[in-house]
Amino acid sequence: MEVKHFSHEHPLCHAEVKEEDGFIFSGCELGLSGSAYKCTFSYCDFLLHDSCFKLAPLIQHKSHPHHPLTLLPTPPYDGFGFTCEACLYFGHAFVYHCAACQFDLHVGCASLSETVKRDDHEHPLVLSFSAYIGEDKIFICDVCHGEVPKSCWVYYCQGCDYGTHLDCITIEANPEEKEEEEQEAERDEEQQEAEEGTEYSVAEVESRLKLLQLQMQLAQQHAQSIIDAGRMLSRLAGYLIADLKFHLIVGV
Repeated sequence: MEVKHFSHEHPLCHAEVKEEDGFIFSGCELGLSGSAYKCTFSYCDFLLHDSCFKLAPLIQHKSHPHHPLTLLPTPPYDGFGFTCEACLYFGHAFVYHCAACQFDLHVGCASLSETVKRDDHEHPLVLSFSAYIGEDKIFICDVCHGEVPKSCWVYYCQGCDYGTHLDCITIEANPEEKEEEEQEAERDEEQQEAEEGTEYSVAEVESRLKLLQLQMQLAQQHAQSIIDAGRMLSRLAGYLIADLKFHLIVGV
């Protein structure tokens, strides 16, 4: 059965597309497989996902609450493409567009789930319409470890400060990288404990040094007392010898 779609001048018919066929869909520009609609003209390679065929012509999106977004078959910029406000990637096909604000979204980005659960994180990640986490802070994706521009959308767990790029949300974390991260965390913890232990040791050493200095002072004072006593005994011995000599002389 032939059907019409506002984005294409020719009639379309239902088709099943396989991933190995390598087709690029005309609406979302993705190369997926499954139920689709293709152009009935053999020389035309227009192809739509079933989901793209059923896209709403007008939506209200939370990322742009003041105006509705209109589905356009091509970007409205005189033959040029558009930059998606969500992922910052370029696009040439279907776009949800706000004419008043020149605000554009890929149809796929406009349909993103508000929350996603990853196996490697205990909490759901919430779709955030900005990667801004502070004036002097940089958002780093916890899957690919790449920097995320502040205006880019992300999936984020605020409580754990854990987040990902939009296109990293479905990528499994590399087990080796995860193991390295755990080992690095253990090393950081050990280093912190060592630094804390070093601080305690320094305080203890300072205390011991003060005690040693006091002991040295006491020892020096004791030694000086012994020296003074020896000098007194030496003078006394001199007096006794002189007195003895005097009595011997007088007696003679």
